[in-house]
Amino acid sequence: MANNDSKRLGDLTVGDAKRILVYGIMLALAVILFGMLIGHVLVALLLGIVVAVYLLPIQEWLEKHLRARAGSALISIALIVVPLVALTGYTWHELSSYSNLVTEKRDQIIDSISNSLESYLPGVKEGTRAGLQAAFGEAVTRSAGAIQGLRQRSALLLSSLAVFFFTVFYVVTQRTRIAAYIKVRVPGDYLPLYEKLTENVGGALRGALRAVFIDQCVKGAIIIILNLVFDIPLPVVLGLVTFLLGFFPLVGEWAVYVPISIYLFVFRGQEASAAIYFGIGLMMTLGSSLILRPKLASKGARRFSFYWMFLSLVAGVYVFGIPGIVLGPAILGFVKAVSDTMFGDVRYETSLLKSENEQKQEEAAQPQPASGAAD
Repeated sequence: MANNDSKRLGDLTVGDAKRILVYGIMLALAVILFGMLIGHVLVALLLGIVVAVYLLPIQEWLEKHLRARAGSALISIALIVVPLVALTGYTWHELSSYSNLVTEKRDQIIDSISNSLESYLPGVKEGTRAGLQAAFGEAVTRSAGAIQGLRQRSALLLSSLAVFFFTVFYVVTQRTRIAAYIKVRVPGDYLPLYEKLTENVGGALRGALRAVFIDQCVKGAIIIILNLVFDIPLPVVLGLVTFLLGFFPLVGEWAVYVPISIYLFVFRGQEASAAIYFGIGLMMTLGSSLILRPKLASKGARRFSFYWMFLSLVAGVYVFGIPGIVLGPAILGFVKAVSDTMFGDVRYETSLLKSENEQKQEEAAQPQPASGAAD
């Protein structure tokens, strides 16, 4: 009996065409519905998979000593949750206390800024004071709006957190079944594509997340050191805020070092310190976005050059926003996997480069006509 894969297109019956059409429509519908189901929590799901892969060595070591896979998985997850909750609580407490202090001393702050500007621009004190009062009122309104917006998105936030942690737990505890489930459903003919997807997509995601995490740690440490050197209030909290803000597009570490530079210039009258602080912050931003983060991602992925990781990170965040941190490198890995599978391994013997080199060698071997011969 002939295999269905060997049947020619001309041998297809009307019934075969109907089945192909129905199955095609059902497959497209399934993909669309599944995309609608996980679309909003896709980033949390992908992050959960990547974090689970990073936690596997720790979980396997704990499982070997505790003889309990679920318990070792929970302990591994706690290594992330406990420090995160502690840092978030500490940061929230310090910022809340400081914001209350700023509200209480609003008039003193406005007078300080107005007097400082008056020394540089005479005659603008009253206008500055009125503008600052309006700015404080606008800030209060925007803060209330931000809190309201956060409450409206709390369901999505909680859902994303739940998907993230349950994905980490599921992947860590069921990794063998997941691998077997995928492999048993992938025909052997697609093994090269499966291997390329695993290598490239996984490598790109690991490299990108590793780069972002290290980069944010470095920037947070720099801000803490600068705050200690220039005696800035809440030095550690501002460093933690810097670490978190760098994960958000359009809101980066500049939201920390620019106000601090203004604080040094206006309230303390330290023009040189403000310029130094701002200059270091600006160089940190440019060096991070253009050099450090793509370099670390390229080194971590080990399959992509500096340029391609730079393109995936910058374009990914620009196109997709926060999800671009994950989706950009994932798309890059997917494209490379498909390209490597379709075009095969690089072989000099069958490449265009070899043909061009052989042609150049033949041209060089041909005798050149004598120059200056008489007519």
